[in-house]
Amino acid sequence: MAALTTQVLVVGGGIVGLSTAVFLRDHGVDVTLVERHRDTSFLPKGRNLNARTMELYLAHGVSEDIRAAPQSVFETFDERLRAVTLAGEEILREVRPAPETLEGISPSEAALVDQSTVEPILRAHAVRRGADVRFFTELVSHEHRADGQGIRAVVADRATGERTTVYADFLVAADGHRSATRDDLGIGRRVIEEPVPVVSVVFEADLTEPLRGRHVALCYLDEPERGTLLTPLDTLERWLLIVPYHPERGESPDDFTAERCLRLFRAAVGVPGLPARPLPAIPGSERLAHSWELTAWVADRYHAGRTFLVGDAVHVVPPTGGLGANTGVQDAHNLAWKLAAVLSGRAGESLLDTYEAERRPVALLAAEFATQRQSARTAGHSDDEGPIDILAAVMGHRYRSRAVPDADPGGPAALHPKDLDGAPGTRFPHREVTVDGRPGSTVELFRDRPVLLTGPGGEAWERAARVLGHDAAGLRVISCGNEVTDRAVLVRPDGFVAWRSRPGDTPSAALLRSALDGMLLR
Repeated sequence: MAALTTQVLVVGGGIVGLSTAVFLRDHGVDVTLVERHRDTSFLPKGRNLNARTMELYLAHGVSEDIRAAPQSVFETFDERLRAVTLAGEEILREVRPAPETLEGISPSEAALVDQSTVEPILRAHAVRRGADVRFFTELVSHEHRADGQGIRAVVADRATGERTTVYADFLVAADGHRSATRDDLGIGRRVIEEPVPVVSVVFEADLTEPLRGRHVALCYLDEPERGTLLTPLDTLERWLLIVPYHPERGESPDDFTAERCLRLFRAAVGVPGLPARPLPAIPGSERLAHSWELTAWVADRYHAGRTFLVGDAVHVVPPTGGLGANTGVQDAHNLAWKLAAVLSGRAGESLLDTYEAERRPVALLAAEFATQRQSARTAGHSDDEGPIDILAAVMGHRYRSRAVPDADPGGPAALHPKDLDGAPGTRFPHREVTVDGRPGSTVELFRDRPVLLTGPGGEAWERAARVLGHDAAGLRVISCGNEVTDRAVLVRPDGFVAWRSRPGDTPSAALLRSALDGMLLR
C-alpha cells in the first residue's frame, strides 16, 4: 500500500473543503484534499456569497476570479412568489429588496454567484497554490495515532481501487451534512428545527408561458404538496424542483423514477402534459433525485482530538438568508490560521480549542435567523427583520474565547457593522489604507500573519516588535495614522481583534509579548 505524509488532510471537496485548502496553503501549510465524487456538483446549492465571505476571498486573492465568473440567474430574476402552482393564482409576490449599502462598512459587496460556479474556481486556486487535490478518492478509515501525534488514514482511488495510507498532523472534515467523520467520532447534534426530508430534481423545460413575464427566482408552492420549492438552475431552460418525500412511508430517492419526477414537476408548474426532461443531479450518477433534509441543527462538538469539523459537517441551516455555505467558509478561515500557528510552533495547541468556542455560537445565531425566515416564507409572509439585522448576522458577530482575553463578556452576540469600533473579539472595521502602493482596505491586510495597527507614534511599537524578534510570531506593524487614534490594535490573521492597548499605555516589548501570548495561548 502506498503512503504519503501531509500536515493536514481535508476530507470533502465542496466550497468549504476547497476554501480550507486555499486558506491553509496561504499559511504555508502542506495540504492533501480528497473528495469522493468525480467532479464538483452542478447543483447551485448556495447562490449568494455574502460580503464577509467576499472579504476573505479578497484578502486571499480569489475574489477577482469570482466576480469575473458568470453571475447567478438570481442577478436578474429577483422576485419571490407564494402560490399553489407556478401557473396559478398568486398568494404573494414581492421583489427582493436592494441590499443595504456597504459604503464605509466593507470594501466587498456580496456576489450573486452559484456555488456550482465557485467550486471549480476554488479548486483551481487550491491546486495553483500547491495543494494535493484528489477527486474521485474517498476516505476509507481514519484513527488517531497511539502516540497522539497525528492521524493515520486510508484513502482509496475509486477509479482504480488503489489504497494509500495518509499520515497527517490533523484531519479537517468538510464532508457535508451526512458527515461519516462526525458519526465515527460519535458527536451528537442540537436540533433546532426538526428535519423535513426533501429531494431535488433538475429539469429541462420551457416555462415561458406559466411565468407570464415574471422574474421569479423562488417559488414557494402547495403542489404537489406544501413545502415545494421551484427555482431556476443556471439558465431559464433548466429548473430545480425541491419537494418533500416520506421515508416514514417507505419512500426512498430510488423511487423517484423519470415518470414520477415528471408528474411532480407538472403538478408544481400547474400545466398537465408540459414537455420536460429530468436530469441527474450529481455528475456520473444515474439517480435523478438528490435527497437531503430541510432542517436546522448544530453539532455538540466541533472537534475530537486532532480531527476538526467544518461547514455542513457541524451545522445545517435552512437556505433562507444564504448563511449556510458562508458560515462554513468562515469556519474554515477561523480554523486555518490556528492550525498554521500550532503547526509552526508559534502557538500552544490549546489555541485549537477556541475554534469551537468562537464558531459554534455563530452557527447557532445563523440557525435561529434562517429558521425564522424559512417559516415566514413558507407561510406566505414577507421577510421581516428577524431576530437580528442580517448585516449583524453576516459580519457583526463577537468572539468570546481564551484567545481574546479582553473581550467584553456581556452585550449582544452580534452588532451592526456600523457599530464596530475595534473592540477585542470583533471584526476590525474596514478603513481605507494604502495596500502595496494602491488604495485599498484594512481587510486586505489580514491574511497569513497577525498585524499590529497603530496610530500616531507607531514607530515606538515597531521598535518593540523588533526587540521581540522571533517571539513576534511574524507580526507586521502598520501605521494607519488617525484611523486608529492613539491606540495600538493587534489583529489576528482572520481579521478579528485580539487585543487593544489602553489609553496611556507605553509601547514596550513586554506589553506586546503579553498581547501575543494571550492571542496564541502560548
